[in-house]
Amino acid sequence: MTESFLSLTTKALSLVVKIKDADALQNELKIDYIITKEMSELSGGLALRCGRLLVVANAFLITAKRVDFSPDEVTITEQSSVTPQ
Repeated sequence: MTESFLSLTTKALSLVVKIKDADALQNELKIDYIITKEMSELSGGLALRCGRLLVVANAFLITAKRVDFSPDEVTITEQSSVTPQ
């Protein structure tokens, strides 16, 4: 759950702020001892208080991790409908 949350947070942050390497940021956050420990304790506390809701939250985070958040530009091309006869 911690990895999914960090992945989703990194992708959401990259939509707001330009991040040079989102994967490197995510990996650095994952290996940080304090962040990992606190996220683990938070998810453990949530599991004790509301375990069934945690299943829904975890499924949401796993699904959101697979969503492509890359900002693609959509261009509209106009084609001339006039054909010479």
